[in-house]
Amino acid sequence: TSGGGGGGKQSKPRSRSSARYDDVEKQQRKSRTIVSIPNTIKLSMLNSGLLSFERIKLEARDANNSLSKTIPMGPIDIRHFLKLCDLRRKFPVLYKLEFQTAAKVETNTCRHAMKKNNQEKNQNPKCIPYDYNRVVLEKLGGLQDSDYVNASYVDSLLKPNAYIVTQGPVEETVNAYWRMVWQENISAIVMLTKTFDFAKVMCVQYWPPNMEVHETYGDIHINIVREEQLANFHIRTFRLYKKNEQGEVSDERLILQFHYTEWYSHSCPFSNALLEFRRRVRLVVGNIIKDEDDMRGPILVHCSDGGGRSGVYMSIDANLELAEEEECFNVFGYLKKLRQSRKGLVENVEQYKFIYDTLEEHIICGKTWFPVSELSDRLKAKARRNSGTKMNEYQSEYDQICKQTPRFTIGDCAGGHRADNREKNRDVLCVPPDNFRPYLTSFQGNAFTDYINSVFVDGYTKPREYIVTEWPMKHTLGEFWSLVYDQECSAVVVLCQPPSQSQQYPSFWPNKSKMEKYGPVFSVHYVMSKSYTNIKQWEFKINKKIVSLTEMMAGVKAPTRTVQLFQLTCWPMGHKVPSSTNSLVYLMNMVEIWRNKVDYGPVCVVSPDGRSRAGVYCAANACIEQVIQHGEVDVFQAVKTVRRHRPQLVENMTEYKYCYDLVLHYVLHFLNKKD
Repeated sequence: TSGGGGGGKQSKPRSRSSARYDDVEKQQRKSRTIVSIPNTIKLSMLNSGLLSFERIKLEARDANNSLSKTIPMGPIDIRHFLKLCDLRRKFPVLYKLEFQTAAKVETNTCRHAMKKNNQEKNQNPKCIPYDYNRVVLEKLGGLQDSDYVNASYVDSLLKPNAYIVTQGPVEETVNAYWRMVWQENISAIVMLTKTFDFAKVMCVQYWPPNMEVHETYGDIHINIVREEQLANFHIRTFRLYKKNEQGEVSDERLILQFHYTEWYSHSCPFSNALLEFRRRVRLVVGNIIKDEDDMRGPILVHCSDGGGRSGVYMSIDANLELAEEEECFNVFGYLKKLRQSRKGLVENVEQYKFIYDTLEEHIICGKTWFPVSELSDRLKAKARRNSGTKMNEYQSEYDQICKQTPRFTIGDCAGGHRADNREKNRDVLCVPPDNFRPYLTSFQGNAFTDYINSVFVDGYTKPREYIVTEWPMKHTLGEFWSLVYDQECSAVVVLCQPPSQSQQYPSFWPNKSKMEKYGPVFSVHYVMSKSYTNIKQWEFKINKKIVSLTEMMAGVKAPTRTVQLFQLTCWPMGHKVPSSTNSLVYLMNMVEIWRNKVDYGPVCVVSPDGRSRAGVYCAANACIEQVIQHGEVDVFQAVKTVRRHRPQLVENMTEYKYCYDLVLHYVLHFLNKKD
């Protein structure tokens, strides 16, 4: 486009990808979401059930009706998107209104998917490809319908055929799946399902079980070159190759699979985890496009049936791509496009709301990671006070984390509020949610329950890598050792040293004697101990006595478990940070060395009250793992992750800033040091 006026300077031509959106500003003006007073009353009545939803839906389809203006018919500038989200928080019924309006699209024919020979190739008859945009495979000889695979081409908001969405392969379709990957020159595979979920096979494992095994699917040979595990996803590099008649490799290529492992059927994951997953995918795909001059094909996306979760991922990815190019989102418009491309994409209102929530989180949080090489300079900048807000960056970050921390109800934490469990909590306001607490499985008698005040916390490379718990009381010593035994904890980390003979903090491990009993079934045997500067280390063997009549009659014998306990002695009670950061980092390293030897179980982190200190330990460990694996620092997201299941962790600004200081100490004094 050129500027108006004779002597005007010519503006820069629009990029090819953004040409499809050269009327964005015009559409944005049309899609303003100003709610009139009568409309607000209507929405309030609809929210409370006083108005019929079906009647409102009919009104919303009328473009001249005031209610239709609450639905953004075109792209929304990201500067106005937060207001849109605020409106939907006030009137959640808008999500339902939008979703059902967008989902009502003209259906296209699915003649090929419904053929008798092809029906058994479909996992879910509700998620099948339309004829007009299905992926057509090259036929195998004269085999009838060998050109069919349950897969559809889908546009992004900027690029035609940016994705191929397919179902997770079943036994009968694995060969066709790999034929499609090869034929379409797929740039990356995005897998959004577990292979096994809710006692059902969601998708067969269509790749070799380990790096030593080569597998063959039709004429395509596959082996794993590299595999990286992170808490919420795995990244695998596959080598695909074909052989000629002489048995020599005639053609080969590498392809990466990004496998999100923590997204269960009919649910939504954590937004920050999915955004990090998407960042990793885009980093790789961007590099491939640069290296191969945009010659690689679409991104292949699949969940179990190629429906709900696949649609959610593509919606988030396409809208973020649009925002990077044009600084706007088009959530409603893209859902309509998805539903015209394939049945079942974005399954329900909850998933549609999750798209909004994730895009909102992206705007609010922005880019929070940075290269480790910038750490020292970044910390200096974070300490400077903003003249407008009167806060430094540490404070504004922590304030944002607090706003985004989930709030759990008494119903969410019902187990800890039961009458027979109430006395097992040091603080009734710090109780674990049932979905994220470890359940005790060892039978100790009819007076015992499955409850202990503890919660799982994700690490950087493993989900549920830590169990955070409070210092046990006299009447919960048996539960504590049941927790360590049942969850097969590899290590126990104690981050304080209360006064000896303390009534409030009773000793819960054998210090000098060879054996102590805790509760009716657990005995802890002393093996060895060592002392270092500010650190004490013990090794114990835990024995369990079988008292369940059923287990005794079945001849069950409980195995002995080995655990090491590490105690930091330089973090005095009442102090917010330890007196020696060096000792805390040494302790972290000692725990990792021990875990690498035994290779099992989470780390049980003991806090005096179940909230202080433990969050620092978990978050700093995750940050150090990220520094080692990817050369990045992201304290903000590490702390957000730690607080997902226990909002009280990293409970103040001092602890938050100390996470940064601890990572800096590690980088300056431990990173790349041989010893």
